[in-house]
Amino acid sequence: MTASLAPTCPAPPATSPQSVWLGPWPQREVLLERQHDRLEALLADLVDRHCLVDAERSAIELLADCRDCELLLRGVRLHLRLEERWLGQCGCLCPSHRAAHGEAIAAAAARWAVVEKLRSSRLPWLMDLQQWFHGHRRGADAIAYARAATLVTPTKR
Repeated sequence: MTASLAPTCPAPPATSPQSVWLGPWPQREVLLERQHDRLEALLADLVDRHCLVDAERSAIELLADCRDCELLLRGVRLHLRLEERWLGQCGCLCPSHRAAHGEAIAAAAARWAVVEKLRSSRLPWLMDLQQWFHGHRRGADAIAYARAATLVTPTKR
């Protein structure tokens, strides 16, 4: 007898792929903020690791640093896409906010292509990305998130 790959519980009713992610804004905001927190923590960790000299790191640790930078870049890209989708669905993503995302990720990817092989030059790249991400989260994102929240929560007088 072979093991079945079939689900052990009945499948949920058929829904559109979008409806799986369409929860109320407060739930989406919590998820986006958790992603922000994880990305900022990874950025801080990578900055700390890149402050160490190569001689203090094993070959495996040096490879992990490179891999984690690539994961960071991918994570930021995916986070920004999800944020754009959800803010756009709320009508709270202005063209300049979307453009800021596009410019930031394009610049980060272009610089990564240059610094990927030169560990000593990654620290400025990481710090620039950290500064942009931190400022953007507390600027454009905070404004857009507040607008989305006011659409959900009626204003109190």
